[in-house]
Amino acid sequence: MYAVGTAVEILLDGAWTLGVVVRHDSPAVWVQTADGRAWFVTNRQRIKVASSRFAGDK
Repeated sequence: MYAVGTAVEILLDGAWTLGVVVRHDSPAVWVQTADGRAWFVTNRQRIKVASSRFAGDK
């Protein structure tokens, strides 16, 4: 659903955190956050495409 390189937000500790999809690994994706940590995200309710303010859209 999310291509490698896609800017996303993931829900961590009740807050949406910016990250980038870095790898697919069934049944989920690996997301790297700005602090360099990697997260294995399996729950579709905890990931979404980054809002335009993060994705660089105008």
